[in-house]
Amino acid sequence: MRDAAMPRRAARTARRALLVPAAALLGACGVALLAGCGAPEAREDTEEAKEEAMPAPAIRKGTRLQIDGVPSLGWGKGKECTFAGALEAALAATDHPCGYVDLMGLSGLAMRVRWYQGKTGQRWCPSSPVGEFPEEIAAIQKATGWPLRVECLLGQESMDMTRFVPEIVASISAGRAVPAYTKDLNMGVVYGYEDAGHALLVRGYAPETPERLPVSELGPMAIFLGEHGPPLPRGDAVREAMRIAVRNWRREPVAAPNGQYLYGDAALAAWAEDIGRAGDLSETDRNQLFFCTWWNFDGLWDARKAAGPFLDDAAGALEGEGRAALLRAAALCRQELQALDAAKDAFLGPWTGKNVAAWSPEVRQREQAVLAEARKVEAAAIAEIEKALAAEGG
Repeated sequence: MRDAAMPRRAARTARRALLVPAAALLGACGVALLAGCGAPEAREDTEEAKEEAMPAPAIRKGTRLQIDGVPSLGWGKGKECTFAGALEAALAATDHPCGYVDLMGLSGLAMRVRWYQGKTGQRWCPSSPVGEFPEEIAAIQKATGWPLRVECLLGQESMDMTRFVPEIVASISAGRAVPAYTKDLNMGVVYGYEDAGHALLVRGYAPETPERLPVSELGPMAIFLGEHGPPLPRGDAVREAMRIAVRNWRREPVAAPNGQYLYGDAALAAWAEDIGRAGDLSETDRNQLFFCTWWNFDGLWDARKAAGPFLDDAAGALEGEGRAALLRAAALCRQELQALDAAKDAFLGPWTGKNVAAWSPEVRQREQAVLAEARKVEAAAIAEIEKALAAEGG
């Protein structure tokens, strides 16, 4: 999807914007909101003792300790949700990996569309398509058996992550990489450290993210993997993912600072309406809406790219009419993806080489038409998922 990396200025815009409506919702993660969270036990063992107990996955190379088998990340690899991409990379080096498509599907992200509308100041927010929110994290924990403890300082007066260095070091020494924000507020993954943790080894999405990162340059969120436990049986996990998809399509708006997040049918309708008003906006608001439009489209395209394969595979856990209905839903998601593919030049992201100056009324009308068509196809796909749920007893 991305033929070029996100421009530096756009990345900085996204980072500043995320600090407003998303901060209150994400910040709660750091106080044991999620299942599996909790204060870490006191650690009195020395660095030398930790290293002696180090399991095979953590490999020492001079002053560097790193986990092998953590793949690289980046835009344009078909994994645009940085939360799911970073978590997949972290889990790849464990005995219980989980692929990107499953993470998107089991969390509900593969079928989700969300749109933030602000009342004052921050009118639109690029946090709309991101995945690292409490309910998606909770769904992944339940489905995969991986406890995920989130430490989030987003929006706090001090966002210095230095206090978590001992835990990052302990996690790497135990062979568990740490998904974490980089400075641009995209998720990356810490897969090693040097000099007793004074420098971290990070795989990030943006090409300018250095591999060797001072702790002070880490972004304000980290996710720590706990001890893996029994996951939900596949059939139960599939049915739960179906329920999440239906709920998100029909759910009421979720309040956020100075505004709200709209979901599903309401999100697509509001997004299209906002695009229609772009010509009447101030230059600042129009630039903000333009950025959020192409960014949200990128997330929508990526999500539906995962939806078809996930639903195809999920159908194997069902029988009879439930399986047939889920296969029909998968076909509809592939139909939507084809339409989004054909329209990607209308959503003027970095892959087009164009900017807001090219966002003409004609381009915006085409974008509205694409979203209207997506709304129809998604309504049909959700109807099939509801049929599948009904066939499975709800």
